[in-house]
Amino acid sequence: MLNNCDQALAHRRPNASSLRVAIENAITPLLPHGKARLAVVAQELGVGRRTLARRLTAEGLGFSEILNQLRSDLVTHYLSDTNLSISQIAWLIGYQGIGAFSHSYKRWTGWNPKRVREKLMASR
Repeated sequence: MLNNCDQALAHRRPNASSLRVAIENAITPLLPHGKARLAVVAQELGVGRRTLARRLTAEGLGFSEILNQLRSDLVTHYLSDTNLSISQIAWLIGYQGIGAFSHSYKRWTGWNPKRVREKLMASR
């Protein structure tokens, strides 16, 4: 799974800050377990929650912004993998059910994930 995540993220933001990259790297293995929260990530990085929040603010970043962008990028990659069901994709990015995942994906992109997958498969 982590190798798949690395592939999905390899093309992203070449000018991303080291803090953002560290946070994304800490979040990725936490996603399927639903533990991608600021306090947990701060602990993984060896800093306090407030310290991490201050560092994010200093760089003009937000934790939820990073989390949602990471999820969106991973989903885009996962949808092209026909071996993964929509429910598996939802789990991989930290959602317990398809409904919440579909709602979030539609909020991020304006599209239903099932429709996006159908379009990706039709273009092959």
